[in-house]
Amino acid sequence: MHRIAPALIAQLFSFLSVGALATALQYAIATLLALAAGLDLVAASTIGFLISAVFNYWANARLTFAAQSNHTRDRGQQLRFAAMVVLGCAMNAVLLRIAVSLGMHAVLAQLIATAGVLAANFALGHLWVFRRH
Repeated sequence: MHRIAPALIAQLFSFLSVGALATALQYAIATLLALAAGLDLVAASTIGFLISAVFNYWANARLTFAAQSNHTRDRGQQLRFAAMVVLGCAMNAVLLRIAVSLGMHAVLAQLIATAGVLAANFALGHLWVFRRH
């Protein structure tokens, strides 16, 4: 049986911790925009996603993928992260729209969308965005 390297497990734990904080930020912004400002759920979630992406990049570059990442300003890494954010944002919006159209409660729909984006982002972050090129 293939063993998962302890470093990869630690990296996944750090990624999940940073992601939990970024997700809490996204949800807080989305809730505020949807409930207080009356914005559409998908639009509110998208704005929250984009704002939380800034924190997510900063924390993952310095904490989760620090060993793989160049600590100096790496434009290529920033562009790869931006591409990952665009993909994740689109995935979030599409999954959320599908789940809501199927009649799911907004909270459950957002949790499903978040799970899909989380899986894609860890794979992209580990294999492409923060990998030394």
